[in-house]
Amino acid sequence: MPDIALNYDYRLEINTTPEGESETMAEIAEGFNSITESLNEVVQQFSFFGDGGYGSSFVTGGQLTVTLSGVRMKGDPAQDYMFSDAVLYNWGKARETTCKLYCPDGDVISCPVTLAKINRSGGESQNGTAVSLEIHFNGKPEVETQKQ
Repeated sequence: MPDIALNYDYRLEINTTPEGESETMAEIAEGFNSITESLNEVVQQFSFFGDGGYGSSFVTGGQLTVTLSGVRMKGDPAQDYMFSDAVLYNWGKARETTCKLYCPDGDVISCPVTLAKINRSGGESQNGTAVSLEIHFNGKPEVETQKQ
């Protein structure tokens, strides 16, 4: 019988000291309840004379991104770093760090990343503060396949 893949089997770690001499990895878990992994593919589409008006698509590139959403958990090292003023209100190097994504199938994906589309507030008055962000993997990620 097939087995269901569960999103809580994803695990992420982020380096909270990208300018430090060594990495300080913090697990991204507390407060987040939604994850979306996407390749953001670049698709080139062509209609050649010999295709009789039909087109063909070619995937010519892409970028791995992970989108997270949930609620703000103050005191959590990963969230405190990602939603800090130093990251939120600055560009370039302030948004760059490293990340590891542990997938339910056993793959471990690591790469330099950029934090983007950071939203650190939102929601109704009696709810936890809604947050979201995207983690954009820069370049070809290193994929280490683990046996299950």
